[in-house]
Amino acid sequence: MTDTARIVIAAASSGAGKTSFTLGLLGALRARGLRVGAFKAGPDYIDTQLHAAVLGRPSRNLDIRLMGSGAVLASLARNGSGNALSVIEGVMGLYDGSTLGSSTADLAVLTSSPVILLVDASASAESAGAVALGFASYRRDVRLAAVVLNRIAGEGHYRSARDSVAKATGLPVLGYLPSDPALALPERHLGLVEPGDSPDFGRATAALAAAVEAHVDLDALIAVAESAPSLDAAGPAAPRREGAGGAAGAGGRAVRVAVARDPAFSFYYEDNFDAMRDSGLEPVFFSPLADSALPPDSSGLYLGGGYPELHAASLGRNVAMCDSIRRAAEAGLPVFAECGGYLYLLGSLEDLEGSPHPGCGILPGRARMGKGLAALGYREGRTRRASVLGPAGTVLSGHVFHVSTVEGAEGILSLRPPAEVASPAPELDGSARGSVFGSYLHLHFAKNPEALAGFAAACRAFGG
Repeated sequence: MTDTARIVIAAASSGAGKTSFTLGLLGALRARGLRVGAFKAGPDYIDTQLHAAVLGRPSRNLDIRLMGSGAVLASLARNGSGNALSVIEGVMGLYDGSTLGSSTADLAVLTSSPVILLVDASASAESAGAVALGFASYRRDVRLAAVVLNRIAGEGHYRSARDSVAKATGLPVLGYLPSDPALALPERHLGLVEPGDSPDFGRATAALAAAVEAHVDLDALIAVAESAPSLDAAGPAAPRREGAGGAAGAGGRAVRVAVARDPAFSFYYEDNFDAMRDSGLEPVFFSPLADSALPPDSSGLYLGGGYPELHAASLGRNVAMCDSIRRAAEAGLPVFAECGGYLYLLGSLEDLEGSPHPGCGILPGRARMGKGLAALGYREGRTRRASVLGPAGTVLSGHVFHVSTVEGAEGILSLRPPAEVASPAPELDGSARGSVFGSYLHLHFAKNPEALAGFAAACRAFGG
């Protein structure tokens, strides 16, 4: 096998079973003793956690819009190197997001990766051939290499759907996943349940791996992955700075940045930690749920997104942690908070039942939980005044996905959807107080080097 062996797992739509098949495939390949890499198309945080739980190593996001083409190729080259093969799970339907240049198809073309199309045949048989034919012929620049069928009722159903696909497209059908409730993954209001929150996760993923091993031709699938061309065109892997992970600030002391990471705060891009290290910052993980104070000698604080609403009562009861963060912020500690981390800094946060619980009270406003999505999609924005991320007018590019709203925010950010999406007026989001910045916007640092540089400079200055 080569270092560049890779495949994209795509489907006709969301809900067709991409994540279930991908997790089963990762488990089956790992059971064979192969070193497997995992990636997720798009900005999703949860699927990468599921991949990592199965593989025991980080999974990375690949999002053209969020990261930029060069950063996508560099991440795939750097993190795919040394793998027997890399599995890239797509997002939504294969061609969804093409208007923004961020579809699974666009990613497959950019990375020259063969695509395996997962076809949900639960309510069809011969019609599976028509679905596969449509997807195979829709864009000729996408290399659709094979098909796997999902939610198959039995061998007769499989033969009918398989023969139809083969006749219509000439593509190989590598096998199927059976229709079996035991293979279902639990869900919640923003997507699938994280692995640590589901006692059934290990059993479900083991069942998925066994199903893939039993019903999918893994040797043929590996051969498809090995047919991917070299990634040399992407350029060399992004170099790591000497001393990354323990970079020294003034006086030779490491510039330590506390990073909240526990069941309440788990939405991070793994590449952001690499970018921090390359900028001379050392992430030091802690738990706002379980710990009583920030890690010692912290020169900055990064509060990522997650599900604080599910843990609002516990977070509110941990008064010692909020006091620690508040005192540090009053002393000038640089704080960058996004989405769930931003909500934690407010005066109060509602849980899913609508009951309010105390927040840290550092930024103005209170978080109210809604019944449906309040915002979803890519956003481009500018800061309306100076902040810990840089001077007024600092450009930020990222993604929003939340069901809550904030009453009383000052609007540090002026946000708009991408130019391709009609927008009558900008959205005002977030707040800043002294050295503290918080908003709903999730950032990938590859697309926001100025903001990372501003935050890193503030951390170095504080650590002095």
